[in-house]
Amino acid sequence: MDCFEILNINETKDTKEIRRAYSKLLTKYSPEVDPEGFQRLRAAYEEALLKAKENEETAKKALSPLDEFMEEFEEVYKCFQKRVSVECWTELLEKDICCNIDTAGEVSNKILRFIMEYYNFPHEIWQLFDNYFSWSSKKDKLYNDFPKNFIDFVIYKINNKNTLRYEYLRECTGEDGDNFITEYNKAYNALEDYDLYAANNSIKSAEKICPNHPDLLILIGRYLTITGDMEEAIKLFTDIISKDKEDIDAYFYKGDLYFRIGNLKEAYNDYKMVLNIKSDSFGALYGIGKCCIVLKKYEEAIEYLEKLCDLADYRQDIKIILNSAYNFYRDSLLENIEEDPKNNDLKYKLAEIYFKTNKTEESYNILSELMQSTNVNSDMYALYCQILRDLKNIELAYSTVCKAVDLFNDDYKLNFIKADILDEFGKYEEAIEQYDKILTFKEEEASVHNNKSYIYNILNRHNEALECADKAISIDPNMAHAYKNRAAALLGLGLYENCLEACEQALNIYQYLTEVYVIKMKAFININLYDEALRVYNNANDLGLKDSKLYHEKARVLIILDRFEEAINYCDLALEMEPDKLEFIYRKGLCYYYEEDYDNAIEWFDNAIKQDESYGGSYYYKTLSFMYSSREKEALEVIDKTISLNIEHIDSFYDLKGLIMRKEENYEEAVIQYKKAISYEPAVGQYYYLLGDSLGELGKFEEAIECFTKAIELDPNQADWYVDMSYSLYNLNKYNECIEYCNKAIDIDEESVVAHQNKGWAFFKLENIKEAEEECNIALKLDGNNSGVLLLKLRILQYKKLYGDALIVCDRMLELNEDDEKVKGIREDLLKEINKPKRDKKGLFGSLFK
Repeated sequence: MDCFEILNINETKDTKEIRRAYSKLLTKYSPEVDPEGFQRLRAAYEEALLKAKENEETAKKALSPLDEFMEEFEEVYKCFQKRVSVECWTELLEKDICCNIDTAGEVSNKILRFIMEYYNFPHEIWQLFDNYFSWSSKKDKLYNDFPKNFIDFVIYKINNKNTLRYEYLRECTGEDGDNFITEYNKAYNALEDYDLYAANNSIKSAEKICPNHPDLLILIGRYLTITGDMEEAIKLFTDIISKDKEDIDAYFYKGDLYFRIGNLKEAYNDYKMVLNIKSDSFGALYGIGKCCIVLKKYEEAIEYLEKLCDLADYRQDIKIILNSAYNFYRDSLLENIEEDPKNNDLKYKLAEIYFKTNKTEESYNILSELMQSTNVNSDMYALYCQILRDLKNIELAYSTVCKAVDLFNDDYKLNFIKADILDEFGKYEEAIEQYDKILTFKEEEASVHNNKSYIYNILNRHNEALECADKAISIDPNMAHAYKNRAAALLGLGLYENCLEACEQALNIYQYLTEVYVIKMKAFININLYDEALRVYNNANDLGLKDSKLYHEKARVLIILDRFEEAINYCDLALEMEPDKLEFIYRKGLCYYYEEDYDNAIEWFDNAIKQDESYGGSYYYKTLSFMYSSREKEALEVIDKTISLNIEHIDSFYDLKGLIMRKEENYEEAVIQYKKAISYEPAVGQYYYLLGDSLGELGKFEEAIECFTKAIELDPNQADWYVDMSYSLYNLNKYNECIEYCNKAIDIDEESVVAHQNKGWAFFKLENIKEAEEECNIALKLDGNNSGVLLLKLRILQYKKLYGDALIVCDRMLELNEDDEKVKGIREDLLKEINKPKRDKKGLFGSLFK
């Protein structure tokens, strides 16, 4: 079959079209599910590329350093002993070509292209590649250069440990080892799909290569279980365990087998063995939880299933099973209490179960009675405080927990609840002190360090937040929220690449952590990668995540992209979830402001002010909305009210008042306002510039020059400031200094018309007509209708006594402004000059006999 037929496209030399076709078909031919189909597709892709490039130069070139590196890479891959060796790969990856900033990216891409065809690596090697090339954190960038399916496959391999133990294939040649892996994967996937015929064939093929590989034996055991040969399967699993007491998969599948045939006690024991080896094994927690319910070990079932819910909060089936365990346990407790009505321990457990099943009132009624007894322990206080918080009685919860902490000073749970309530009250410093107290008797508690990190981020103390998040991660590397708080701290510090890496680490642990998507969007917005920010939103949306902050961040992007109607829709979605959220109300006002719908903008800024009278942004844009609606009087009223409130960034309101005064040509009052702005914020160059410009309008050029000097000192990269400085110097007859500042403006912006114009006028005053004319011509090329430049041209022509040409310039200026009396006067003077009688040097006879 022709390569282009396989790719489902017509023959072409367009490599982009070939790559698109290949990328599209990768969704159908996954290297894990259909390795043979993938190999055919890959071969067709390579052949098509080869044909597309057959007209290119084919002369063999000397191997580049990169080619040499890739030859070594391929050599390590082909040797199974080296392929499974972390040391061999580390030695190769520590070469300069991998570490050099100029070549590391190219090496990374070359390796990824190699992996598109050869991808059988142990998990440790996948992680090693990620350590060197940061593929996980650069996932979004890699999507631009490689098929998305392929990059997702790479990230999956990095984050998920192989079930296949590669070390048992050390003695295989590369071809044999890869054939075994291929047949093993085919058998594994066939079993998952219940294709027993294909599974049996692949198992037989794999047995010919490496018959005693434990993972193959486990696969055979699973096959025997499905086909009903239970005794043989149990014998096989038992034999595997006798050779390796830590073989977690053998225990697990033996447990599953026992569960299948109803031998729940044996199943329970095997699942227990799995959990002894790996306490967070998802499958074992799931299996043992179900076993415990049937075996009436309800408390134990709840313990396992609650842990499982922590690992997979989104799994509704687990919540249903856990709820079943709660209900069974509740019924058994009720029966036991009926037999022993004075047993307070049983009543406490019942109150706890009621609380966990959202029957808060029932829980409260039982616990209120227990709290009257003389034997109130720390657990009772803790549960009582949690119930009060659920009932929104926060004040009583706080006073109760304070009393409990006095009684049980070192109780972790009570101290933690107190810290949480302080956080809820917004008493962040006290909350941190409380967390610090917990750490004095429980130092290695990841959740405490994590909560401190969260609070430090709220306080914008991002360095401390980062330190606490890192400490939490060092204690518990699987705490997704710690990576989330680390990302938030890095965002606050402006370390965006590191922030995005932390986001990926959080999502690799728990992909449903909504706040991480919000942080990721903010990071991309801050580095102006708006398409990437929208992609993050789409990823979250595809997972079914609905969150007001996600809608808000999307609205922010849409405003930047001038898609205001869409932005308003997303603000509305955010407000549906949190109608009183100030940030969302304010953002909707901004949507209308940028859409130039100033009436609606003013309405929404008023709504924001109702939420928070001290929120300066609402006043600021409300003022601008009035100004752009030519409602200066109302704008001044808002400014004066804002100034009376003495809110944050009050200098910006004096700046606005100065702008209104300038618009009204009340420069004396503008000077007063800019001086006030400077008194509040003396480090803003713009204020000095506008103050100088206003002084210039009043003819106070010496004072203006002082202000421009200060403005340029604060920000030396503003061309207009040098231009205005040159104007003041010109008016003080300091023409050489004027030229110097014009040159500085032109260095920043060589197309500054006014800079060339002022420079031309200065040369004109110095009677350097040639230089003046050069600058004038440059300015005219940039803006042929500029009246100042045309006037300079007119004066130069007058100076050169080219009155006819000057008259043409005059007429052009009057076309642009027919009411310009000054130009009309010059035109009359020019006509007089042109119409003056001319004395012939040759005299009368000369004129007669010409």
